[in-house]
Amino acid sequence: MIKKLILGSMQTNCYIVYNDKNECIIIDPGANGQKVLKYLSENELKLCAILITHGHFDHIGAVDYLYEHYHCPIYAHQESIEIMNNPQYNLSCFEKPFVIKAPIQIAKPIMRIADFDLKWYLLEGHCQGSCMIYIQSENAMFSGDVLFAGSIGRFDFPTSSHLQTKQSLNTIKAMDFDARLLPGHGEESTLLFEQNNNPYLKS
Repeated sequence: MIKKLILGSMQTNCYIVYNDKNECIIIDPGANGQKVLKYLSENELKLCAILITHGHFDHIGAVDYLYEHYHCPIYAHQESIEIMNNPQYNLSCFEKPFVIKAPIQIAKPIMRIADFDLKWYLLEGHCQGSCMIYIQSENAMFSGDVLFAGSIGRFDFPTSSHLQTKQSLNTIKAMDFDARLLPGHGEESTLLFEQNNNPYLKS
């Protein structure tokens, strides 16, 4: 089961994925940690981990707040850690500069947390370390700012790369399965629909 919360000034999608044991993982808690905490408390959910698709401020703003309450593991790609520790790279310098104080663990390409089987896809271009995360039990691909419904993430930020964006799009084009596509901003789609209709994947 998946709950979407829209958080912060950038209207970032935060996802709470939970099972029938009330175990959950959170993907990209970008802001408003109190709102996330309220949802977990009201639904009696046990937070098992926080997953970060990439290190930009609007996807990590509530990480420290939630860690203070739950002391759960936090996972990100190794390449994201430098971004989270630099206000210029995580773009918080444009609002209120901050860095992540909570300990970040390096995600492995294939992981199991509680009874969630995860697969991480390193798809850089939007920024260093940006990933999409697939959760098998939900057949859901959490695409961060790599891929949106009908669009893609910008590649004009520090650590962005137009070349890496093109390489990542080629990887997405070659994916041979369908899944719910749950992006970091905007409405959901499906992987197959985007492969067939997203103009950036058709060129």
